[in-house]
Amino acid sequence: MSKIIFTALLLLLLPLGGAAQKSVSQLLPAHASALQRFLSKRPDLEFLSESNCDRETLRDMRKHFGASFMPYYRVGDFNHDGRQDFALVLAKDTPPKEDPDLADTHRFQYEVTVVVFNGLKGGRYKEVFVKNTTAPLVCFLATSQEKRSKLYFGVYETDAGFVMTPAGEGYIAEGLSEGD
Repeated sequence: MSKIIFTALLLLLLPLGGAAQKSVSQLLPAHASALQRFLSKRPDLEFLSESNCDRETLRDMRKHFGASFMPYYRVGDFNHDGRQDFALVLAKDTPPKEDPDLADTHRFQYEVTVVVFNGLKGGRYKEVFVKNTTAPLVCFLATSQEKRSKLYFGVYETDAGFVMTPAGEGYIAEGLSEGD
């Protein structure tokens, strides 16, 4: 009997051992619901699990950005309206293009989509920014540390990427990297 209780406790505590972005169910419930509605209208897109990111690079990202860093999922008040927003990097269901001149971690270029959902009254969310681009799976979302933080999409260890600046109901992508 005590073996069953120990196993049950262990299973309950395992998810608390660190940040993870391995499935839609690990997102905040309202975010998961908004994402599922979005994906139901776009069958060519799929959730991008952090397990797709090169393991060593993810470890290095977490040294730089913090232990709970999730490369493809970001939460914050991006448009500064007092409501929580969230953003995701999603993968298109297409094979990557290979550039043999790049490092192993950057060699395969995938079609990805950056989506920003603004928080609405009542805890609901609406997608207000959708940008298709190509990037290796060492791409990430981050926010700046300034008072009115900005949302960024970047490729680790490069200067490729863009900032998403709030504009009206949505966002404008600025500083687009080559190929976008």
